Amino acid sequence: MATLIAHSKDASAAAVAQQLADTLSKRRGVTTAVESFSRGHRYVDSVDAVIVVAPVSTANIDRGARNFINAEYAELDTKSLFIAALGTQQELNEKQLSALTAFEPRDTAYFRSDALDNAALATWVSFINSRGAV
Repeated sequence: MATLIAHSKDASAAAVAQQLADTLSKRRGVTTAVESFSRGHRYVDSVDAVIVVAPVSTANIDRGARNFINAEYAELDTKSLFIAALGTQQELNEKQLSALTAFEPRDTAYFRSDALDNAALATWVSFINSRGAV
């Protein structure tokens, strides 16, 4: 089984995407591909799950993430989709959460990009593994 971890151009998103990949590979033996949204479309057909990692603004997820998910919508219908949102606020507001769940992912998570909690990230990897990511 394989998982694509697609991320925005934001440096923190790329770092979290790589950390997710490393954790999935080391702890779960999952084959992963870490790619930017502009290159991720090349892998969607050949994976079982897609994890999208992107920052959130005050009202929505990163435009690149929205464009990627919308462009791959038909293919993602047969995949397990997970979304990891990044930001610097304490927690997501209702508008942000609604924007994430509109894509109907199996699960969403929010991580502080200015104070990444590695234990929380590892816990989420275990959770998504149990929810069918791989």
